Amino acid sequence: MQGANFKKAITFFLVFVLLGAMFVFLLLQARWDSGTTDEVAHIPAGYSYVKKLDYRLNPEHPPLAKVLSGIPLLFQNLKGPFGDWSWGAANQWEAGWNFLYEQGNDADQMLFWSRLPIALLTVVLGLVLFFWVKSLYGRKVALLILFLYSFAPTVLAHGHLVTTDIAATLGFTIAVWGWVNFLEKKNWQNLVLAGVLFGVAQTLKFSCFLLIPILFLIFLVKVCLERKKHRAWPNFLFLFGRYLVMLLIGFVVVWLIYLPFTWNMPPAIEHQVIEQNLKPDDARTLPIRNFLHVFENSKLTRPVGHYLLGLFCVFGRTAGGNDTFILGYFSNHGVKWYFPVAWLLKIPLPVTILFLFGFYFLLRYKLRKENYWRLTYIFIPLLAYWAVTLKGSLNIGIRHLLPTFPFVYLFIADTIYPIINGDKRFFSQEALVLSRVLVGFLFVWYVLSSWLSFPYYLAYFNEITFGKEKHDFLVDSNLDWGQDCKRLAKFIQERNIKKIKIDYFGGTVPSYYIPEEKIISWHSDQGPATGWFAISATYFQFSKMYGIKEGKWGYNWLEAFEPEKIIGGSILVFNISTEDLKKHPPRPLGEIRITPQQAEAERQGLVKSWQVH
Repeated sequence: MQGANFKKAITFFLVFVLLGAMFVFLLLQARWDSGTTDEVAHIPAGYSYVKKLDYRLNPEHPPLAKVLSGIPLLFQNLKGPFGDWSWGAANQWEAGWNFLYEQGNDADQMLFWSRLPIALLTVVLGLVLFFWVKSLYGRKVALLILFLYSFAPTVLAHGHLVTTDIAATLGFTIAVWGWVNFLEKKNWQNLVLAGVLFGVAQTLKFSCFLLIPILFLIFLVKVCLERKKHRAWPNFLFLFGRYLVMLLIGFVVVWLIYLPFTWNMPPAIEHQVIEQNLKPDDARTLPIRNFLHVFENSKLTRPVGHYLLGLFCVFGRTAGGNDTFILGYFSNHGVKWYFPVAWLLKIPLPVTILFLFGFYFLLRYKLRKENYWRLTYIFIPLLAYWAVTLKGSLNIGIRHLLPTFPFVYLFIADTIYPIINGDKRFFSQEALVLSRVLVGFLFVWYVLSSWLSFPYYLAYFNEITFGKEKHDFLVDSNLDWGQDCKRLAKFIQERNIKKIKIDYFGGTVPSYYIPEEKIISWHSDQGPATGWFAISATYFQFSKMYGIKEGKWGYNWLEAFEPEKIIGGSILVFNISTEDLKKHPPRPLGEIRITPQQAEAERQGLVKSWQVH
């Protein structure tokens, strides 16, 4: 008994150390990183939900993560955005700039305290993952998986930002666990719990709407696996009825969570928000807008309409796509191979190796012997999410794959379980020793790769990119989301730079940290010039596409020069002299253009991505 208690104490201590170290890393980044792009919209939205019970800002995302981030701001003496024109116009971006940087509030304090709840959610997700793996594979494997999670660069990069990506990951994980737990026990208590967890997931991010078909597929497989114990059709009807009850409970939870935060919205504002978010100049959205207007006049129905509004916003944006850059290619239609390549570049190689080894191990040794049920709820969420993501055209960051991470970790747990526990059915003694050495090596490699990237986790790329500039692979939230503006200010101060041309992409006003008299606002179409430049990597790359397509200057001419410094991987700093321009004269603007063949393909939509030469 004493030995069991000692093991529990050691396990608790190691969990505390791993998640404690992770929490410290997240807090340090929360303090050091400047505002990122999406936080400008999310922070004032969350604050207005809890302060005014009014949901006019940022309806395209569910409320729960933003509400949690807004709660700490209630305890600060802040001047809200409510007296500004942007509040009446429901303009979330202008409200954000105003709230954070223009009203005398302390932006650094606001960023830190609003990020704190997201860091706590990240820790909670780690606990959920640990206990789930522990229930399946034991404490040793669970600790190793928690080790992978706690030092995952992508989780550390986004686990402190006021966005919905970590929240979505938590939502997916708890909803799948809750439904699996019910299907294994089949009692009403666990059905209610599954419904509540499903509903909570829907209020964390709209991508959790995918859980509806995913959970359906999981129960279908459960029916097939139980056909020897239960007649298939009666069992299907029984579980399908429970599935519908679970959905009903979930959407009641959604209504209850939306209800307080739409309570004070005037019907006229709700009408305005519907119109401006669903393209009033587009006749195709008229039936949807008219349908949503039905809900706006009652406090009890408004939550339903507002939730549906958010769903329609997301469906529209996903279909519309986003500007994409990857490996020198640009597209505004999406790139089908974007996420596989992003995974290969952004995820630590030991994780990919362990995942691929798991497939080899599964096919060679365990496919006929393994618990098919366990593989079902690991792979259905993983494959379904990847399938939808690959089909979509919203290619802006590896963060959109975060909800798949827990299921990747579950499969890795399944892979290393027989190695850690010395299962002689699959390994000889020599193979077991070799496998343990290999796993140990991969874990050491993994943690070293992560530690060496601190605190620049947003700009993390794995060893495939070693020796190359990261911005030549990917930009946007893979690398440059505006997190390094404070570090740029420190560089300018240390180098005593008197004037610098700044073209900054992110969620910060550079003059908030850099004396305004030192800043020359700049844009790529102003063409070649001399002096100091600080160019965000995202603008550096996309200027080439838009410059060529619009017949204007891009930053192509800067590629002839080595950056003086790359701040945090995301801001390129150049110091260009007159002599430099003489040595490397920029090509005339008329010579930098898209070829006629590329232009025709782009016009006809026959080619969805093209390369700037």
